[in-house]
Amino acid sequence: MYVKPKKHLGQHFLVNPQIAEEIASIIKPSDCDVLIEIGPGTGVLTEFLYDNWSDRLLCYEVDGQSIKYLIQQKWALGLKLREQDFLQANLNTIAEGKSIGLVGNYPYNISTEIAFRAIESNGVISHFGGMFQKEVAERFCAAHGSRTYGVTSVLLQAYYDCKYLFTVDKEEFNPPPKVQSGVMICTRKNGDLGCEYKTLRTLVKAAFSQRRKTLNNALKSLQGVGFELPAEYGPKRAEQVSVDEFIRLAHDWDLNKK
Repeated sequence: MYVKPKKHLGQHFLVNPQIAEEIASIIKPSDCDVLIEIGPGTGVLTEFLYDNWSDRLLCYEVDGQSIKYLIQQKWALGLKLREQDFLQANLNTIAEGKSIGLVGNYPYNISTEIAFRAIESNGVISHFGGMFQKEVAERFCAAHGSRTYGVTSVLLQAYYDCKYLFTVDKEEFNPPPKVQSGVMICTRKNGDLGCEYKTLRTLVKAAFSQRRKTLNNALKSLQGVGFELPAEYGPKRAEQVSVDEFIRLAHDWDLNKK
């Protein structure tokens, strides 16, 4: 049976088993209780994951043709498959108090949404990794001072240690995408952040909404709701402020609200 890659689903099937095996090793069975693969497609990555995780692997796939293909594979006997959009899934029901890892060759059109799902999981998702569009993976892992450093860089790195692992060429996919891909891994940090997520998100989004402007100008809209910008940050632009500094600013703002 042939599975036709579907453009509207952003499908680019990985065809190199060696790369699939490398990706399958970035989250280990000792790291978390349940591993979710998003978009298994033709199962090139899934087969290696299933070898490692057995019944602790759960796959989410919205393409019915891929589901039919996978259940016909001898190696997939007993594989847990759900024909559902992962973004609509109830993580608490899946986890039942257990920690979850996310992995996949992510469709480019929903990769940022999946990252925010991890960020907003309240610690349920302990590990988050896999293959993304290269520039997206680089942005997730970017350090302050970089042109690619932005909202998702700060919010993801506030809660996770993020590491860019390696680049994958276009020719390793069917059909080849127009851009290169990058593999990364994020591991949830321990301990309380010291500020509310909503506060941090509001602050960071406002700071980067006009990234060419200094924080004095970019954060003017927050001045009337109790936010006070320390003088030393006024001349800086958002990309010059580290993740830890944004967290401290959010922490101080939370204190002012009380």
